[in-house]
Amino acid sequence: MTDLLRFLLGTAGLFGLVTLSGQAQVVQPLGAEPVHLTPAPTTTQRPAALALPFLDDFASQPEGAPAVARWEPAGGALINNRFPRRPISRGVATLDGLDGRGRPRGTVSMVGDADTLTSQPLNLSGLTTGSNVFLSFFWQAGTLVGPPSPSGTRPIALYVDFKDAADQWQQVWQLRSPADTTNFRFKALAVNQAAFLHDDFQFRFRVSGYLYNARDAWSVDYVRLDRNRTATDSAYRDIAISKPLPSALKRFAAMPVTQFNLNPTQELNDRTATSINNLDAGPAPTPISWEGYLETLPDNTSRRFLTGGRSLDAGLRQQPITGNPRLATLPATAAAKQLRQRVVLISNETNPLTLPNDTISRVTDLTDYYAYDDGTAEATLSLAPASTGPASYHALRFDLNRPDQIRAIRLAPLLLTAGGRTITVNIWEDNGSGQPAATPKASKSFTIPTSLPAGQVFIEIPFDNPVPVSGRFYAGYGHPPTLQFVQFQVDLNNAPPANTFFRNEFGAWSVASTATPGGYTPAGSLMLRPVTTGVVTGTAAPAGVAAAYQLYPNPTTDGQVQVVGRYVRALVLDAVGRVVWEQPANQAGQPILQVPLPAGLYFVRLSLPDGQTVTKRLSIAQP
Repeated sequence: MTDLLRFLLGTAGLFGLVTLSGQAQVVQPLGAEPVHLTPAPTTTQRPAALALPFLDDFASQPEGAPAVARWEPAGGALINNRFPRRPISRGVATLDGLDGRGRPRGTVSMVGDADTLTSQPLNLSGLTTGSNVFLSFFWQAGTLVGPPSPSGTRPIALYVDFKDAADQWQQVWQLRSPADTTNFRFKALAVNQAAFLHDDFQFRFRVSGYLYNARDAWSVDYVRLDRNRTATDSAYRDIAISKPLPSALKRFAAMPVTQFNLNPTQELNDRTATSINNLDAGPAPTPISWEGYLETLPDNTSRRFLTGGRSLDAGLRQQPITGNPRLATLPATAAAKQLRQRVVLISNETNPLTLPNDTISRVTDLTDYYAYDDGTAEATLSLAPASTGPASYHALRFDLNRPDQIRAIRLAPLLLTAGGRTITVNIWEDNGSGQPAATPKASKSFTIPTSLPAGQVFIEIPFDNPVPVSGRFYAGYGHPPTLQFVQFQVDLNNAPPANTFFRNEFGAWSVASTATPGGYTPAGSLMLRPVTTGVVTGTAAPAGVAAAYQLYPNPTTDGQVQVVGRYVRALVLDAVGRVVWEQPANQAGQPILQVPLPAGLYFVRLSLPDGQTVTKRLSIAQP
């Protein structure tokens, strides 16, 4: 048994072994995080000292390293809105123990100093001990993955340090790992020593914990340094959005545009939600309104689906805003696109430091692949280690709107443990009982590389030939028994529907889950994505049946044609067989087709009631 296996199995309570039907799969904190990648500083010169007030709620920058305008670029902190539970505003700084490139700082069982988040210099000269300067922030121990380890003789802790006029760091506060990690807590620290009131003052957050993965993480939010404050000054004239938005789709986090176009209304989610926090002290409630939009990219068309408002009591936290994206009608165009949900608060705020947290958005891909995940990971998953026995597998279920072909599978391995390992990716049909069949329909063996280009998360494994699928299919991976963990990334902010994730150990399939006992780590999605060709598969009708179907006029100058013969759905292919138009669901089977395509030669494929297909040539001429 390897040292890693002994360590992880010996700390099952820490890492959450998931047990279902007497079998086990291991959900673990991240051991690497590609999003960390620290950008190179744009200048080698130290920036001029900042003036008060200093405020950062981490809502004004994209995910990744801290903004160099306010923070030193090194240190390993990750700005994100994925790891916190019930944050104060959109975006937090998570000190997760991984370095600036998202890699472990040490080996298994090592404990020590980990991440830091260090401010740029601030000019506090001219202030006195009576200026009532306070640094305040909200903190949370742990993340949605779980709490940090209990603090022992080698502390698992969060610290705050101030830099004095002699350029020395002085620890002014520490907190060892607590039991309660649900909510963010407020802390204010006085900057009231003369040694700190100089023109090159800095403060920093730092953590200590296990150095092998991201379990001993802490997050901070809404960091504020200013004068004329008190130790209880936790109120701000600000209403902030915090909770991430769900997918714009009902069933998936992404899907092929050809599958979406068959029924756009039903595929759109009928509920989206975020939350808002009123950080004002009151005493009067604050009136607030909001709007929600569904935008199609890259053409930037926008449709409003939500308007609302209320009077929000002072200090109220995590109040929901909900809406129905299906109220936004979308065109069923054949081109790949993205859907961007955007919820905006109309708060009448004027402070440029707080305005960014009034908006939240999420982009959903409609291209050529299915996904239940959003492309970012908060944990990892591995099949249970074993020394003998048959190969084990994980599989995800996918339900199609029409037949298609799978050309490849994309997977997000954790290279730290999976690099160099050989796996098999598979496509299974349904066994008739809502589980994968015993034997895969297609398989492909693949050795995972030990490195990937900077920032790349997924590997793509193509099948030798596209795999025809229809109705329901399953995509997954497996490998022979091993005592090593072979980890793949898991998105904990998006969960697939029930009875969608499966595991096969000892030759039998069972429903699986990534949720840990007690529910601290939520059910998430294995980051596995089947890639489609968009080519319709089906049995061609006999020549005698096909001859009874006609299109006229043909050629047509306006794209309008009459269909002779009963059919249930139509789509149009270009000269190389790509789907360029699909009949909207509300027009399915109608005798008139209105094909909105430029002049050229096309093929109209009609799906018949018995599942057979008829393909007819169509010429669209210049008017």
